[in-house]
Amino acid sequence: MSDNPCLKGDLTPYVPRPDKPWNEKRIHHLYNRLSNGASLALVSAAKANTPGKIIDFLLETARTHPLPGEKRSGTTTYDYTYPWKNDNDYNDSLIYNKYLVLAQMWMTGMLTEGVRHKLVVFWSNHFVTAANNFGYYPSWVFQYYYVLHKHALGNFRNFVYEIGRNPAMLHYLDGRLNRKGNPNENYARELLELFTMGPGNYTEKDIEEVAKALTGWHLYYNYDTGTYNIYPNEYYDPFDLTQRDKIPFWTDNHDYSAKRIFGKTYSPLKPSGKDPNFGRPDYDNLHNVIFTERSNEIARFICKKLYKFYMYNDAPADIVEGMAQVFKQNWSIIDTLKVLFKSEHFFEEESMGAMIKSNLDTMIHIFRSLNLKLGEDFFTYDHNRNTDPANTLNRDALGALYNQTSTIGQTLFNPPNVAGWPGHRSWLSEFVMVNRWRYIRDQFDYYLAYPVTREKYRSFLKDLTNESKDPDLIVRKVIEYFITLPMPEDLIQTAVGVFKSGVPANYYNDGTWSLDYSYVPTQFINLMKHVSSLPEFQLL
Repeated sequence: MSDNPCLKGDLTPYVPRPDKPWNEKRIHHLYNRLSNGASLALVSAAKANTPGKIIDFLLETARTHPLPGEKRSGTTTYDYTYPWKNDNDYNDSLIYNKYLVLAQMWMTGMLTEGVRHKLVVFWSNHFVTAANNFGYYPSWVFQYYYVLHKHALGNFRNFVYEIGRNPAMLHYLDGRLNRKGNPNENYARELLELFTMGPGNYTEKDIEEVAKALTGWHLYYNYDTGTYNIYPNEYYDPFDLTQRDKIPFWTDNHDYSAKRIFGKTYSPLKPSGKDPNFGRPDYDNLHNVIFTERSNEIARFICKKLYKFYMYNDAPADIVEGMAQVFKQNWSIIDTLKVLFKSEHFFEEESMGAMIKSNLDTMIHIFRSLNLKLGEDFFTYDHNRNTDPANTLNRDALGALYNQTSTIGQTLFNPPNVAGWPGHRSWLSEFVMVNRWRYIRDQFDYYLAYPVTREKYRSFLKDLTNESKDPDLIVRKVIEYFITLPMPEDLIQTAVGVFKSGVPANYYNDGTWSLDYSYVPTQFINLMKHVSSLPEFQLL
């Protein structure tokens, strides 16, 4: 059980009732945790449906959402194609800009689709690589990003199987250097400690034997050009028998001796030649042993991490165990998340506002809650830094967002180390908070200052408050929309004062002021800059 007595409820499916209604607060809670916020329209639509149906819809829609490299149907939706997915020219002066395009694609997905792109942040912090470790090769960054999306809501065992031979991973954790007679244990250690079962469930001897089973996989290096060849030349699917073994394997560098892992011994046949298929028996057997002999440990370790990502840093043992029982049945990530998000535990009052926002959470939550749109309120750039013709102010909100979140410690594709971002209270350091407030001000004052966007702020207030003329009610509604926890009255009144400032006081009494007043967009911006500095705003 959790040491925190405030965490209540179990994994029984939540059923709305008078003392626990399906209302705006719980809908916000669901969208905040699953996708970092929702527009007024999404909240209204969810209220007219049942929790179970909404959760199924959100997760199933995320699962079937186009993968990176695919183009969405229709002409007005975002294009997920990436023209440099086969590009590994390290001498290309635009290589870093091409990487930034992919980072902006990721952020755009968080702002639009939401659910899967947020989960991919989790998986990138679990199966850690670093783009700066291998020169930002566009094809490797893209292939890694593709794998995260492909398996984000799929089968975890298949996920682990595929990530081990991903070019970015082979480079980052030195799998390419793992050879018979001189094994490199980096990937073997992290496979057990960080990627599957967690510390305490293996021995140093197990690591040595796992490393032997993983010898022989390579990335070809061109000494004439000083670059790695592109492997594969286009994205490969390791579960397609015609493509699965395009990553090169050298039999001469593979250790074909018997391996003893977790008390199980197996002796693969030694083949001849350099066919990559000759590396599969050890690779397959290794994953079979791991997922057979340590299924309980893997299930608990991964479910605890998922809980901490979506819920709270102190994971209740009974909740984790319940999730783990579902997870280990067939290693379905989506089925496990459905159990959590549909539960009584998830919808308890005590579960709301208990999670500290990351830097990305904070910024994405603002964009999504205000329903800001690509091509209207923020824009993307191509690798030549050419702007969208509609971007009349020539401002790069997404580029700024990437730089801002990176500066304060959360760089997409580049976690600080193999353990990833520590999260939780690390997001509340003095350096992070001071700069987070500054960057929110910068977004509102400069990057999100388009005339059409400012008018959206006015429309948002009208829709949120039914065109109220009462500043007190308007401010309360805004605070309720962006902050989950109840706020003290004195802080609410301070916020009311911020909102009313800049307008003659008598205008509020004689009917001059309404939400049609010209200064309202600026009033809203001032209010948001104030509200976003409150401690309660840092919680989700």
